[in-house]
Amino acid sequence: MSIRTVRNTRLIIMRITRTLRSQGCTFSKEKGLILHAPRAWRELSQDQLRYVFGLLGTFSDLTQIKTFMFMRFCGIHVQKWTSKGVFCFMRDRLGRRKFFTITANQVQSLIHQFGFIDSFDTMNVRLDSIRGCRAVDVNLHGISFIDYLSAETAFQVYLSSKKAENLDALARILYRKRNGDAPKRLKLDIAERTGVFAWYCYVKAEFARQFPSFFRPAGGEPTKWDLLKMANIQLRALTQGDVTKEEMIKNMDCWRALTELNEKAREAAEFEAKCGK
Repeated sequence: MSIRTVRNTRLIIMRITRTLRSQGCTFSKEKGLILHAPRAWRELSQDQLRYVFGLLGTFSDLTQIKTFMFMRFCGIHVQKWTSKGVFCFMRDRLGRRKFFTITANQVQSLIHQFGFIDSFDTMNVRLDSIRGCRAVDVNLHGISFIDYLSAETAFQVYLSSKKAENLDALARILYRKRNGDAPKRLKLDIAERTGVFAWYCYVKAEFARQFPSFFRPAGGEPTKWDLLKMANIQLRALTQGDVTKEEMIKNMDCWRALTELNEKAREAAEFEAKCGK
């Protein structure tokens, strides 16, 4: 909790709430203005999450983004700049305006509460729906192995090309129509594309934690040929060269397939270590 004195000796208090939807502010004669804001990805509402993704897709300066979040989520309205800082107002629960002045240093101190946006690795949330399509499980449980391979390919190609259509292709795997089918077309806005990118960054970090033997760091960016080669190697490792098993493996839950690949990678590493001695 951060506390700073502002105009008229009132206090602005950044109080952290455990709810998904920020309460904005409350006011009391004893404590002055009390600001409520999320401090973790999981505490953002869907509207707030979409807003943050829109900011991340538009601006590169994280301090600027956190300042926008601070103003928006706490319900602060800027009136004018003064020699002492920014003259603002907020509305209490009865709709009455409460005026105060806040300095740049005070804002800098308070926005540290939004440090969670610095990384997607532990995000564990995503936009629940995009263009009428519903998101699959946040950790990709229930996604087939072949769909996972397609998602990984789309993501890696995006990293190499930076072309937005590759994120749209990734979204068509991560979001499904009501009947469970993948949409044939899905054109996203900047917030949605950023959300898809952030979600898959989280998935990759989670898979690295869950399957550390298989997902070991590798140098350089893979080419399209490398990606196809890696997909074929993974399929062959699971089928053990039996082509009759290929369709079954492709339709296997990706978590089950990755568990098997992780075990094979662990056994191979142990064998290599023994032979190296």
